[in-house]
Amino acid sequence: MGPEAIDRGLAYGDGLFETMRACRGTLPWWPRHRARLLAGAARLGIPMPSDAALDTALADALQASPDGVIKLILTRGAGTRGYAPTPGAAPTLLVTASVAPVAAAPALAVDVLALRLGVQPALAGMKHLNRLEQVLGAREAAERGLDDGLMADADGFLTCSTRANLFARLDGRWITPPVDRAGVAGVARGVLLEAWSPPGGLHVAPLPLDALPRAEALLLSNAVRGILPVGRCGARALDPQPGGFAEARAALAASHPAFRES
Repeated sequence: MGPEAIDRGLAYGDGLFETMRACRGTLPWWPRHRARLLAGAARLGIPMPSDAALDTALADALQASPDGVIKLILTRGAGTRGYAPTPGAAPTLLVTASVAPVAAAPALAVDVLALRLGVQPALAGMKHLNRLEQVLGAREAAERGLDDGLMADADGFLTCSTRANLFARLDGRWITPPVDRAGVAGVARGVLLEAWSPPGGLHVAPLPLDALPRAEALLLSNAVRGILPVGRCGARALDPQPGGFAEARAALAASHPAFRES
């Protein structure tokens, strides 16, 4: 039995990950990814690898895929049987490289998924390894022929899509749902919250399911693809070039050249 068989990341999803876009051998937004990783490790009580170990692993991955996608996984490491962590266990660090994804459709087709996210403030915001809700959601979206699926929490509030943060233009202003009860505090979302100033402003506010039919436009964002417009939600067509969209793209492009055409 190899050491990976008793790694707590594999056994229990006890760990964190970051998925990052590579551009010409660099990692756009690495300080933001690192800050989220550090914050999640502190919350879970997982020791961080040294900066030297991180730098070496990332450099090797970037050499293999200078314009692809880099995935960093940090687990609590090996442990004995049972949920309780083994004191003093050394963390496991894995970094992999893959090719860049194919270009997304000009405007996405989405719909609300039947699956609901659990509400768990202790885990909300982190990019932890427990992604079965997203796995089931992505399967449902694929079976329904959607580009992505919108996910609401158990209390009926829209939170995200299966792989992106959500922005909705509602009643003349842009909002993005909070991620303190469910969902992930996305890196691209963080850039937009700081740098995007659309007409009517950008606000963090709850988005109940019954408000979705009033949404004038929807955008999705993540750190690999940037920001993408939604052209259809269920049977309803939406404006794929809504007011503020160009400014959102410009905000990401100003943050890093990799997102000039995202």
